[in-house]
Amino acid sequence: MKKVKIAVLALFVSVVSLLFGVEAALAAYPDKPIEWVIWSSPGGGADIFVRSMARILEPLIPQPFVPVNKSGGGGAVGMAYAASKAADGYTILAVTPNFVLTPALGRSPKGPADFDAIARVAVETNVVAVSSKAPYKTWAELVDYAKKNGGVSWGSFGVGTSDHVASAKLAKLAGITARFVPFEGGGDSLASLLGGHIDVLTNNPSELAEQIEAGEVVLLGSFSEERWKPYPTVPSFRELGYDVVVPTWRGVVAPKGTPKEAIDYLASAIEKAIGEKSFQDYLTNNGLEPAFQNGTDFGLFVAEQDAFYKQELASLGLSNKK
Repeated sequence: MKKVKIAVLALFVSVVSLLFGVEAALAAYPDKPIEWVIWSSPGGGADIFVRSMARILEPLIPQPFVPVNKSGGGGAVGMAYAASKAADGYTILAVTPNFVLTPALGRSPKGPADFDAIARVAVETNVVAVSSKAPYKTWAELVDYAKKNGGVSWGSFGVGTSDHVASAKLAKLAGITARFVPFEGGGDSLASLLGGHIDVLTNNPSELAEQIEAGEVVLLGSFSEERWKPYPTVPSFRELGYDVVVPTWRGVVAPKGTPKEAIDYLASAIEKAIGEKSFQDYLTNNGLEPAFQNGTDFGLFVAEQDAFYKQELASLGLSNKK
C-alpha cells in the first residue's frame, strides 16, 4: 500500500510539474523567432503581404518573423511543409482561397483539416473587365452580345481558381456560353484582352489599375457583396441580381494542435497591426480591405468556403474524385 501511495504521489508531482512547465512555456511565448511560411515565390502577392505585415508586427511582438518561401503546386508545397512542422506556435502559414481549392482539386494531401485558423486579415475582389474598344460597355450589353453571338471567350487565371469559379457561376446564372481561356499571369491575360484575342477578363482590379485610369479597360461588375470602394461607379453582380459573391481572402493558420494561447496571442497582435496606418496604406495601395476575424470565426469561414468551392468545382466537373 505504501508503495502504491508513493507511486501515486510521484505521478501527481510529474503531472503538476508538466502543467507548470507548459504554463511557463506559454507565458514566455514567443521566446524565439517565428517561421512564416509563404507558398509563393519572392515578389509575389502572398510574399509582399507577409513581409509587409511582418514589418508592422515587429514592434508588437518580442520576436522576429522569418519569412520562408515554399512555392509550388498552387500552395501544396507550402501546406505540406508547414503541416510537417511542430505545432508549437513557431510556424505559421499565410493562406488564400487556394487553402481550400488546391485540396478540393486533388492537388494537395494537406488542407484545412491539418491546420488551426489564427486570423483572417483582409479581402479583395475580382472584377469582370472588357476592352474599351468592345461593342459592350455594361454587363447587360455583354449578356445581350453573348446571346446573339453564340457566347464569349473569357480569360481567367488558371482552371479551378477562385476567379474561374466565380466567372463560370456568373455565366451560368446569366444564361450565356463562356469559353474559358486559362492564363498563367495577369500580364498575359490583359495583353490578350487589349489585343482582342478574348472578349472578357476576370482579374484583380489592382492589376488593371493603370489600364482603367488610361481608359483602355472598362469594368462591368465586381464579385463583392457591395460596390468595391475604390471603384464606386462599378456595380456588384449581387446588385445586378446575380448572387455571386466570391471574395479573395488572406489569412494566417498554424499546424493542427497549436496551443490556443499562442493562436490567441498571434490573433491579437494581427488585429492591432491591421489598425496601424502603415498597414492601412498597404491595403489601400494593393486593392485590399481589412476584414479581421479571430481564429474561431476564421475557422468557420474557411469551412463555409470549403463547402462552397467543393460544390462549385463539382458542378464544373473539377472536384477531386479520390
